[in-house]
Amino acid sequence: MNGKKFGRLTFIQGRNGGRYPFCNSLFIDDREKVVIDPGSDEKLLKKFDMEKGIDIIVNSHYHEDHTSFNYLFPKAKLYVHEDEAPCFKSLEKLLDFYGLLGTDLEHTWRGLLVNHFHYRERTPDLEFRDGDLLNFGDTTVQIIHTPGHTIGHSSFFFPEEGVLFLGDLDMTAFGPWYADRVSDIDQTIGSLRKLLKIPARIFITSHEAGIIEGDITELAENYLEIITRREDTLLNFLEKPRTLSEIVNQWIIYKKPREPRDFFEFGERGMIKKHLDRLIKKEIVSTEEGSYYLL
Repeated sequence: MNGKKFGRLTFIQGRNGGRYPFCNSLFIDDREKVVIDPGSDEKLLKKFDMEKGIDIIVNSHYHEDHTSFNYLFPKAKLYVHEDEAPCFKSLEKLLDFYGLLGTDLEHTWRGLLVNHFHYRERTPDLEFRDGDLLNFGDTTVQIIHTPGHTIGHSSFFFPEEGVLFLGDLDMTAFGPWYADRVSDIDQTIGSLRKLLKIPARIFITSHEAGIIEGDITELAENYLEIITRREDTLLNFLEKPRTLSEIVNQWIIYKKPREPRDFFEFGERGMIKKHLDRLIKKEIVSTEEGSYYLL
């Protein structure tokens, strides 16, 4: 699978099967040499740069597993969605978008992002938006804004090749992830339904599966069903009032405690809070004196 070509596009599988803290990348070999989400494999990316040269980096969103090897290409231009440009310009903004500013995890994540994931502040050369067409020579890509996972998460459609880069709407058995301060469950659902209308034949995911050919409708419905199952489990647990800590300690999202605990608890808490806020908005759940309960 690694190195599979679709016209001028080359799939680069991330280390560990494209599982976090890595992701799959896509290389565009045209008059301009482009890599989408260089978080896959440091050695392979260096090899592509040595043999072909990298002129442009395109990031689908600001998450650290997608940007970790941006630093390898300091002379390359950087293209990102306009809603997320502040995260690339400022570490403070990135931490804010995550929802980490002012938390007990802020100091840990500052060090992690800079030292392990090589975060470097830089000003993007181009800020794209939904519907934009980018041309790299003979290759055209359409930007599809797919928020929910993050506020500016974007997917990329190559009409000539029939390839759709899904990004982190990745069809994994784990399901959608929406723990950041700027993440949103309903936007996640809407974004995936939007992608199902794109006339693609080949789908590239950022994690695990990597390449999916054919109709993904059933996969997508199963993926979204995970959101419903999480919510149903949460509602069952709220048969009596529960505090947020009690709910988080049920590990409804991750199924069991995982290490490093701080890292996974951040994701668990963030996503559970999104579900609770959604249920409050629907007037199914309410909160009082630090506890959540069914209406």
